Amino acid sequence: MAENPQNNAAPSQEEVSLRRRFFNYRTLISFVIAFGILFLVFERLDVDFSATWAMITSCNPLFYALAFFSYYLSFPLRALRWRLLLHNAGFRKEQGVELPSLGGLTQIILINWFVNSILYARLGDAYRAYLLKQNADVSFSKTIGVVLSERVIDVIVVFILIMVAIFALLLSGSPGMRVVGLVLVLGIAMLLAIAVLLGVMGRFGRSLERRLPRRVKSIYTLFEEGTLGSFGQHPRLGLLSLGIWLLEAGRLLLVIQSLGFDIFEIGLPLILFAALANALITAIPLTPGGLGLVEPGVAVILMIALAKESAWSITLVDRTISFLSVIFIGLPVFVFWHLMRARKRRG
Repeated sequence: MAENPQNNAAPSQEEVSLRRRFFNYRTLISFVIAFGILFLVFERLDVDFSATWAMITSCNPLFYALAFFSYYLSFPLRALRWRLLLHNAGFRKEQGVELPSLGGLTQIILINWFVNSILYARLGDAYRAYLLKQNADVSFSKTIGVVLSERVIDVIVVFILIMVAIFALLLSGSPGMRVVGLVLVLGIAMLLAIAVLLGVMGRFGRSLERRLPRRVKSIYTLFEEGTLGSFGQHPRLGLLSLGIWLLEAGRLLLVIQSLGFDIFEIGLPLILFAALANALITAIPLTPGGLGLVEPGVAVILMIALAKESAWSITLVDRTISFLSVIFIGLPVFVFWHLMRARKRRG
């Protein structure tokens, strides 16, 4: 399972590369695009920011803290699911692989989210694979395949829950189904892309592998093994994934409670749908953490049942948890991780 030591780039080089990416002009452009979209949406919708701010400052700290706890409780669950996927892919003790503890895997996933929040193109997913490679001396390509399989599971579970929410919205006769339809189209597009990718790998993978150059061939083989080999123990993976996304929906529900809105007046199906739409929009690799895309997307969905200032107050408070807090908490975790690795190398 271990890679050739020659393939392990020096950690300091990789860390410098990550810093360079943050100060890269592409990252700057992605932030400019994000804030530009937010400014245009606020102008176009004519949102009263003073009224929105007044609602934000009335936030109940107890419910906000519970929303915060609901969100961060999902990280150990994600780590548990990731460990299960890694075991399915063959990363086990009996195979000579010593994975980090559950706490270590949780830290890696939090760093993954942190990097996604400060860089474009969801580069945190690749950085997660790099950290595991450095820590457990496993194949980077195969680990990337496992991360991809995790994304596949997420999209499938989110899509199923979205269909449940849409069915409930239709039964309740909720207006604004045009917005719901756009999110549904996005979900279907992602699902089809995943189906095509897995179908091509399953049907033509071996044929493609034989035609690849030797160096690329070994990388592709490990990537395919990580992607297709991770699936297994479906009930446990399904339950963990369901728990993760219900905690995500619980975060938004508690944020709504913290601002004093009636969750039953808004409707549980709409809250579930908005939380899941948040996840789908975040997956678009255009801006860091979906900044500038998630906010108008979630606000417009909530405007089906609420005034625009109310919808924006909920969205912005929710993003202080799912975006800003990830940066403020992820940064010290990121620094601590690399300090520990530096100490370990010196030892």
